[in-house]
Amino acid sequence: MLTRRFLLKAMAAAAAVTTLPRPALALAQASSPMTETRLMMGTFVTIHIAGTSPMHASDASGEAFARMAALENTLTRFDSASPLGQLNAAGVLRDAPAALLDVTAASARMHGLTSGAFDPTVLPLLELLEKNAAASSRDMVEAAELVGMNHVRMEGRGIRLTRSGMKMSLDGIAKGYIADEGARALRAAGVKNFLINAGGDIVARGDKAGIPWRVAVENPEKYHGKTEYLATRTLTNEAMATSGIYENILDGEGARNHLLNPATGRCASLPGASVVAPSAMEADALATALCVLSRPVEFVEGLPQTSCLVSLPEGNIRTSSRWS
Repeated sequence: MLTRRFLLKAMAAAAAVTTLPRPALALAQASSPMTETRLMMGTFVTIHIAGTSPMHASDASGEAFARMAALENTLTRFDSASPLGQLNAAGVLRDAPAALLDVTAASARMHGLTSGAFDPTVLPLLELLEKNAAASSRDMVEAAELVGMNHVRMEGRGIRLTRSGMKMSLDGIAKGYIADEGARALRAAGVKNFLINAGGDIVARGDKAGIPWRVAVENPEKYHGKTEYLATRTLTNEAMATSGIYENILDGEGARNHLLNPATGRCASLPGASVVAPSAMEADALATALCVLSRPVEFVEGLPQTSCLVSLPEGNIRTSSRWS
């Protein structure tokens, strides 16, 4: 879901959350999982499968990658011929595919849950900044008038943007949804133990020969030489996603980035947030929202089966009580 001009950065850098190598003892005790990586959604997507034969793992991962690629073609905003591209161009899509209906409905739910902090209709603001990072306040105010998930209508199989010029970007939720669907494809193929890492949106199920899947949270200052991980943790039948301003800076000073506060139109200042939740789609949307919320940790404390790590300026972090 990232623009192709960020592709080289994605290829040169690790994903925002990455799986860690197993300890030497673990390697001696159990065979390594089958691993396959492909380039999609402007990032690297890796599937690790354990506890089954190489042939079974290869066939299952192929099915999962095919499912995820099809969904990317449906949910991308960068292709005018995609269903989302058609919706943004015309303002209405009368026979939307099931995936677009699902993600739009989920976006509306996350918009309500976060009191508007998550809002896919910020795209007019984002496109303005992508074209001109020094856009005037007047232009920003005009673009902000097109923001509002409450102006998106779902009627049967149709989706309508009720304000002329409105557009949606599903970048903050679709990658998680696609990772979840990849996981469903693996389970349907009979795979019980796997981890999918879709550029930092992670779904983990089962384990690898009795060893929990272990992941790490990258340092937002990695491009300034601070490469140590902020934290590591295990995932057991959970999902995790990270959002941060450091991967997509829109100006030379670092003052404007791709994470926008829908209420104010201002760019997020929080370096990053990682969320663990039951699904990658939830974690993805929540991580995006936390970057613009004034009290992100306190907000997460009120959500069941959810925890977070928030990256603060100057290398500090805060975690919710259920983070481990």
